[in-house]
Amino acid sequence: MPRPVATEKTELSDEQQWFLTALDMKFRQQETVIRALLESHQHFPATPFYDALTAGDAGGALNGSPPAAADEAPPSPQSDGFVSANHTQDSAESQDLQATESQELQRRATKKTKSLGKTTMSEMQTEEVPALKKFVKGPLDGYLGIVVLVNLGMMAAVAQITGHEADVSLGLSPPEVVTAAPAFDIIEGIFFAVYLLDVVVRMIVLRKEWYFDEVEGIMYMNMFDAILVLVHGFELMLLPVFFSGDSEQRASTVRVIKLLRIVRTLRIIKTVALFRQLRLLVTTCVASIGALFWSMVMLFLIKLGFALIICQALQSYILDESNDMDTRLEMNWLYGSFLKALYTMFEVTHAGSWPTRVRPVVDKVSPWYCIPFLGYITLVVFAVIRVVTALFLKETLASAANDADMQIEENRRTAKNYQEKLEDLFRAVDEDGNDWLSAEEFIRALSLPSVQRYLAILDLKVSDCRPLFEILDDGDGKITIAEFCQGLNQIKGHARALDMVVLQRESAKLLKECQDIRKELKALLPALVGLTRKSGSKTFGGR
Repeated sequence: MPRPVATEKTELSDEQQWFLTALDMKFRQQETVIRALLESHQHFPATPFYDALTAGDAGGALNGSPPAAADEAPPSPQSDGFVSANHTQDSAESQDLQATESQELQRRATKKTKSLGKTTMSEMQTEEVPALKKFVKGPLDGYLGIVVLVNLGMMAAVAQITGHEADVSLGLSPPEVVTAAPAFDIIEGIFFAVYLLDVVVRMIVLRKEWYFDEVEGIMYMNMFDAILVLVHGFELMLLPVFFSGDSEQRASTVRVIKLLRIVRTLRIIKTVALFRQLRLLVTTCVASIGALFWSMVMLFLIKLGFALIICQALQSYILDESNDMDTRLEMNWLYGSFLKALYTMFEVTHAGSWPTRVRPVVDKVSPWYCIPFLGYITLVVFAVIRVVTALFLKETLASAANDADMQIEENRRTAKNYQEKLEDLFRAVDEDGNDWLSAEEFIRALSLPSVQRYLAILDLKVSDCRPLFEILDDGDGKITIAEFCQGLNQIKGHARALDMVVLQRESAKLLKECQDIRKELKALLPALVGLTRKSGSKTFGGR
C-alpha cells in the first residue's frame, strides 16, 4: 500500500494556515534577536525588546508567505497581552527615567565641568558653533602663544643690549654703537597692535562668553589679557607723556609687570598636541597647590616651635657679657631674635646646610645642644620631610589622575596609537595589497610566530584563527581593515565585568522569550493534534 502523501499548501485549512503563520513569526523573531546579538556584542538597542522585534517583522513574512497572511492570522491572546503589557510598562519606565535624569542633570549643572571635564561638556553642546567663534576658542590661542614667545625673545634681546650698555658704563666692555633700539620700539608697537586686536576680536566674537562661559566658568585669562594690554599701552603711549626725566626707570618696572605675559603661553599647551607632557606637568603642578599649602603649614608650625625654643635658650648666652664677643655676635646673627632663629631653622630644614648652622652652637656654646638639634634633624629633616614628600606626591598624582580632561586626552591618545598599530599589522599581512584579507590570508598570517608575538604585545592572544575569522567577518568572506581593527579592539584583553553583565542580561531575555514560546506551543499542542487528525482523515477519506 503506498504511503499517504501530504496535501498541498493550497489545500490547508484556515487553522493550519494560522498555526504555520504563528510559528513562522516566532522563528523570525528568534532569528532577528540572535543575529543582532552576533553582529553587535556590546551595543544593544535602547528601545524595548519587543519594540525591536515588532520593527524587525514589519517587512512581511518569509518563505514566500503573502504579507496579508500574518495580518489576517489570529494572534495568540497570551502573546498579545504579554507584548502590550511589557510595551506599556517599558514606555512608562522610560518616561519616568527620562524625567528623573532631566531633574538630576539640572540639579548638577554647576558640577558637570568638574566631574565630566571640559572636553566632554564641549562635546555635549548640540548647537552649531560658528566657524569664527570656533577659531577664536581654539587655534587662535595657539597662534597667540607663538606670538607671545616671539615677543618674549625680543624682550630678552632688549635686556641683553641694556646689559651690554651697563657693562660699557662700568668700563667692563669697550663702547660700541647700537642702532637696533629704534627697530625694537617699532616691533614693540606691532606686538601691542596684535595684542589689542586679539582682545577686541575676542570681545566682539565671544560677547558674553568673553567674561563667562558655561563650560569654562569665569574667563580669568581673557581679563588678564585685557589688563596686560592696558599696561602695555600705558607704557608705550601714556608713560612718555606723564614722565620726562626718570621715565626709563619707571618703564623698567612696567616691563617687569609685562613679563607676566608669559602666562599666556600656557594657552598654547592646550591646543598643540606636541606639548602634551608639558601640559601634564603644568596641570599636575596646579593640582598640587592644595597639598603643598598644608604641607608648608605643618612644617612651618614645627619650625616655629623649635625656633622659639632655641632662641630663648641662646638669648641668655648672648646677653652674658662674660662670654666671647665673637661667639656672641655669631649666635646673635643666627639665633638672636625669633625671626633670625626662624630663618635659620628654614635653612636647617630645607637647604641641607644644617652642619654649618648647628656645629658653631655645639662647639662654641655647649655640647648639650647636640641633643635637641640631632633630635630635630632625625625626626624632621629625615622622617617628616620624607613622609610629607610622599604624601604630597600621592595627593598630587591622585589629583592629576582624577582630572577628566587629562583622562580623556590620555585615552584618546592610547586608542589612536593602538589603532595605528593594528593598521600597520593589517598592511603587513595583506600580501596582495587589495585592502582586504581572505580566510586563507588571515589564517596564514596569524599563524606566524612573529605575528602572534606582536598580538601578544597588543594584549591579544589568538589560539584558533578560523573562529576568529568568522567573528571578525561580516558574512562576505573577507575582512576589511575597518573590520580587522574594530574586531580586534573589541576582543583584546580579558572579559570585563560590563561584558559579563550584558551577556547575562541578554541571555535572560532570550531565556524568557524561549519560555514564552514554549508556553504558547504547549497551549497550541491540543489544537495541533486535532488539526493533524482532521487533516489525516480528510486525506484518507479523499482517497
